Amino acid sequence: MARYYSVTEVLNMILDGNASDMEQLFEAPAVEFEECVDENSGDRLTWTPYMYFKDFVTEEMLQEIAEETNLYSVQKDGKSVNTNAKEIEQILGMYMHMGLNQMPNVRAYWEMETRCPAVCDVMSRGRFLKLLTLLHFQDNLNVSEDAKKDKLWKLRPWLEQLRQRFLSIPPEECHAVDEIMVPFKGKSQLRCYMPGKPHRWGFKMWGRAGQSGYLYDFDVCQGAEHPDKEKSDVGASGDVVLKMTSTLPAGKNHKVFADNYFTSVPLVEHLKQRGLYYIGTVRMNRVKNCQLMDEKDLKKKGRGSLDFRVNQEDLIIVKWFDNKAVNLISSFVGIEPLGNVKRWDRKAKSHIMVSRPAIVDTYNRFMGGVDLLDMLTALYKYNFRSRRWYLYIWWHTVTVALINAWIRYKRDLEEVKTSQKPLAGKATPTPPRKRKSTVVPPDVIRDGIDHFPTWETRQRCKHCTGHFSHVFCVKCSVHLCLNKDRNCFLAYHHAK
Repeated sequence: MARYYSVTEVLNMILDGNASDMEQLFEAPAVEFEECVDENSGDRLTWTPYMYFKDFVTEEMLQEIAEETNLYSVQKDGKSVNTNAKEIEQILGMYMHMGLNQMPNVRAYWEMETRCPAVCDVMSRGRFLKLLTLLHFQDNLNVSEDAKKDKLWKLRPWLEQLRQRFLSIPPEECHAVDEIMVPFKGKSQLRCYMPGKPHRWGFKMWGRAGQSGYLYDFDVCQGAEHPDKEKSDVGASGDVVLKMTSTLPAGKNHKVFADNYFTSVPLVEHLKQRGLYYIGTVRMNRVKNCQLMDEKDLKKKGRGSLDFRVNQEDLIIVKWFDNKAVNLISSFVGIEPLGNVKRWDRKAKSHIMVSRPAIVDTYNRFMGGVDLLDMLTALYKYNFRSRRWYLYIWWHTVTVALINAWIRYKRDLEEVKTSQKPLAGKATPTPPRKRKSTVVPPDVIRDGIDHFPTWETRQRCKHCTGHFSHVFCVKCSVHLCLNKDRNCFLAYHHAK
């Protein structure tokens, strides 16, 4: 059983000459991160934001949805709805535009007074609503009874393919494991109630996200999947962390963060054996034989006071008092170096500086990955109403795929800017001033939607560059030749 040593016990043992009978005070191990090299980063230099999204939601995934939707329409109505991957992709694009321009109901996007061209010009309202009722992901008649034990079997092919696409990205150094709530108030066996969340009713998902908010791994909580299974030493909540981190490469010194719902001493030890280091808040009833100073005694000492213990496995448990006491456990960060944080003092009616141990500072900086993801998904998420409860999870995963694509796109742009920075001490010549030119992504140029020609002031043709034209594309904002001798307008919008 683990033995925890206080500072006083350590000093007494040293004075008595019995220091060999105990482990030393907490020593932070060497945990330098071995970064995974992204071998395909050079191939993405010419990628557009659309291509980043399609790297997660692939053409094969859309084609599979289209085929299953057609099959389901035959089983339900006796005739095929005849959709295809392009039409499914248009539905996703319309959904994203609805999130940007939110209206009280879906029909409002086609009404005369509130119509939204980015939505209503792509597809008729009847066709859109028809496809929403028929969207399908798996053949109902070709699923075994054993597979149906999975409560998410209707959505499982999509979830697994998307999860594998998320996992294909080299992971960051620090990862947070936490709960994700998908709002839902209808009827479903998977619906749960969590009073501490902004959306108290919904589907609970487990997620592992990086500091950037990128979701690397996820799973939908289905309750006790194997009630007869023998309990593990890390508990059911600890098993979630082990499952979410099982897809992290071992021995790379990744850092994992979680709250007190998941944390236990056996969990930290399990992760440490795999080369994964951990910080998390902890409930003291899960830590045996560890007596820390009472919260009342810490309160008497004032804000910033702390107490800690170190066990023989070199894990440190810290109790730090701010407005109230918080308990944390760590396998790689201790209390040093002590920092300071600004706090408001009600009695003095002024700001004061409160000492804060390194373990608290590190936890606060890296624990918020999943919370950041939740914030981003809530910004532009449009809520469809449906009787099929699993569609709520599907729309949520589509939103997460969009956010992951944006985070990856932003990360690549930062890497390009960093690589283009001049070396220190070297003066760079000022480039000559150029007139701003319109840059339109290639996938927008070739999308075949709303490229209308108008008559504007005569300027140089964007395609052939050797002639001038009055014809102007309203979507691409470029001048193009369009006459009996040259049709640059057609050639420009079909160029590969």
